[in-house]
Amino acid sequence: MGLRNPVVLAGVVGVGVPVLAAGVVAALTIKTGESGPDSVTTDTTTTPATAATVTAAAMTPAAATEAAATDPVGFQPDSITFISADEGWVLGRTYPCTSEPCLALQHTTDGGQTWQQAPLPAPLRDPGSKGHWLKFADARNGWIRAGDKLFATHDGGKTWREVDLDIDPVVDAWSFTISDDSVYIATVQPGERTVLFTSPLTRDAWTGPTEIPVPGSGGPDPSAAVTVLGSRAWMVVTNRGEDGARSVDGTWTPWKLPCGGNGPAAWHPFSEKRLVALCGRFGPYSDGGTTTELMTSTDGGATFTETGQLSPTLSAGAALIPADPTHLVAALDDHLLTSADGGATWTTTYRAPAQGWRESSGHFVTETTGFVIMSQTGSKHAATTMLATQDAGRTWTPVSFGS
Repeated sequence: MGLRNPVVLAGVVGVGVPVLAAGVVAALTIKTGESGPDSVTTDTTTTPATAATVTAAAMTPAAATEAAATDPVGFQPDSITFISADEGWVLGRTYPCTSEPCLALQHTTDGGQTWQQAPLPAPLRDPGSKGHWLKFADARNGWIRAGDKLFATHDGGKTWREVDLDIDPVVDAWSFTISDDSVYIATVQPGERTVLFTSPLTRDAWTGPTEIPVPGSGGPDPSAAVTVLGSRAWMVVTNRGEDGARSVDGTWTPWKLPCGGNGPAAWHPFSEKRLVALCGRFGPYSDGGTTTELMTSTDGGATFTETGQLSPTLSAGAALIPADPTHLVAALDDHLLTSADGGATWTTTYRAPAQGWRESSGHFVTETTGFVIMSQTGSKHAATTMLATQDAGRTWTPVSFGS
């Protein structure tokens, strides 16, 4: 694999009307038609944008959500990424827009207290109707998916180049994840081949595809998601039901997933041996369970034990947003739950004022400070709202990017 066009991209985003608006599980699968999380870029000759102070207490969460749901205008956040407690980016859309969507980027260097609009070159501002997301590994190395293209920067966003992905053009579902020193793309290629591509963080030098022993049969629209931590890696392939594989020191073997045939709604490794998984969602291969629970493994995922119950019913949408092994946040459909005891007990700490809202991106930047983006599913312009917590998820306030 190499660079399709090793030409520097440059340009400045048109300034929309920033307004009230709404990040990780290591891997996120994006499919055509989704405008979800986890994408970015910039110019070498731009002037600094004006900072907009966050007015977190200006509106209640309910009022913020209702405002976004009525007729989205200004900046609508979709994907969030932080590289430290202070510095982070949010990728989203601006309205009104001459084409849909018009991507825009917000940048903070003070932990989200204030935000500045950052520049984006034209190829990244108008990706079409396919998914888009943003990830940064550090202050220099970042990636954006815009439509079916991947762009990379290795100079802090001064220049961006399109990455030539050696993926069959009919495949539009692939995931991207970052480890300490590498980046990975997982996908299922035609012929039901689950494959993995790898590149160093600091340059585009992709190798692969490496075939992973995970079956892709069972449905017409397979996707793969990989999580890497240290010498361990875990792969989940979704194709109606779910199957998995895990790697120890580079050797892949089949992985019996927790949660039955529907697989985990989300999972997260805290170490090479300690994993948590969120179980309990609708699907065609239910194991007969009727509750949503947290499962914990202390042997790298070989076995799991139920360690907490979140809900007596199943959820259509579920996500896990951990601050640390003790403090966890889960999104079940239109509400957020928080645990301060490692998942043994849970309390509802936020509920959207209307049905049809789902978590689309979430990220904790410290043990207490975190952000969650909620999206209005089924809406024409995918209205969103971003919530912030300073107390590990016990309370949430809406974030404003200025007006």
